[in-house]
Amino acid sequence: MQTMMVQTKIDFKRAYWRNPRFVIFSLLMPIAFYLLFTKVMKQSVMNAAFNRQYMVSMATYSLVLNNTFTLSTLLYNDARDGLVSLIDLSPTSHRTYYGAKLLNLGLINALTIGVIFIVAGISNQIHLAWSSWLLTTGWLWFASIPLCLIGISISFLTDENQIQLVSSLLAFPLAILGGLWWPTEIMPKTARVIGKHLPVYPINHIGQALIAHQPAHLGEYGITLLWAGLLLAIVVYLNHHKRGAMHA
Repeated sequence: MQTMMVQTKIDFKRAYWRNPRFVIFSLLMPIAFYLLFTKVMKQSVMNAAFNRQYMVSMATYSLVLNNTFTLSTLLYNDARDGLVSLIDLSPTSHRTYYGAKLLNLGLINALTIGVIFIVAGISNQIHLAWSSWLLTTGWLWFASIPLCLIGISISFLTDENQIQLVSSLLAFPLAILGGLWWPTEIMPKTARVIGKHLPVYPINHIGQALIAHQPAHLGEYGITLLWAGLLLAIVVYLNHHKRGAMHA
């Protein structure tokens, strides 16, 4: 356990604390979007309900960026720089390394959700019961698992430019079709149907239902679990394929 905590602390400082890209893209960008749409460009139709909904959307958007861009790049850089290979020559095991990565990812996901909620709550005087804050935070944190698996899948690519390209081609369409930037109701019917069956939409929609004390459709929970299972299978396959290529 002590080895795990030491590895987690070292990995946190290296991967997040000293990584300005994480602060800018995964944290400051969603906060900037939230303040832009709720304060700077505020219109009469934007009421307290909109402020709450957009708060959840930007927290979800932060998770998308953190798990697709930041996580995939961190894992790729570790493999490229030989850090993963060096583990075989050190007292640290692969289990400790990946365990530290998951602990840090869980911490960072919780931190980004909390910071965005605090900024939104203070800037727009959002007052909710503690149960609403905790349930929504807990759901977004738990439902980030499919997004984490997307980031891990991207990290198996063999070029950093490919990592950035694929991350962009996945993250931004997922955010748009998931209704994070604007409501899906204004999209064409085909886009709405596709978006509602992608992993981001149910994560965001269930979070908005929780924050508003409204019931969410069971099917949306099912879609989230289905994507988690499918993406886990993809990660297992890619890892097996990579190990096979290394021993070929």
